[in-house]
Amino acid sequence: MRNILLVLVFLVSCTNINQVADCETPSNGFIDGMDGEVKIGSALALDVFNEMDKAWAELDYDKIKTFVAEDAVMNFADGGKVTGPDEFVEYIKNWVVQVEEEDGNEYSWNTDYAFSLAVTTGEGDYVNAQFTSTHTNPDSELEAEVYYEYYHIVDGKVQGWNQFKRDVLK
Repeated sequence: MRNILLVLVFLVSCTNINQVADCETPSNGFIDGMDGEVKIGSALALDVFNEMDKAWAELDYDKIKTFVAEDAVMNFADGGKVTGPDEFVEYIKNWVVQVEEEDGNEYSWNTDYAFSLAVTTGEGDYVNAQFTSTHTNPDSELEAEVYYEYYHIVDGKVQGWNQFKRDVLK
């Protein structure tokens, strides 16, 4: 009897006049120049992001490459722009040298959050993530750097990536 009541409540909620009849996920955003609306994306995109983040933290360059499409355009916060997995990994390798050897900091970060969005007329999902990299060099003028990144993921591959940065002064 209890299960029947739960099913009835679900059916009534799906036919409420304030909701779409088939219980679609509502959208509540826009992107200038696109016809579609923004809605919550898939957990699969977050799975790809989490695996890539893990590989990046471990500096597993071969694994990182498996997540990046051959023609993916990757834009770094410092203005660097690369295309494809090989150029992306080479840029990261140089970045690690700069952070550790030139700046005297540990190349590490905390992943503060990540969520997935989708556009109703487009392919794939957009994962938005934030990272905080705390400076370990006592002589650094910065306490930390906060990175904001957007990953466009289609069929398990990053098709595009943009990175922005905010410095946190001591």
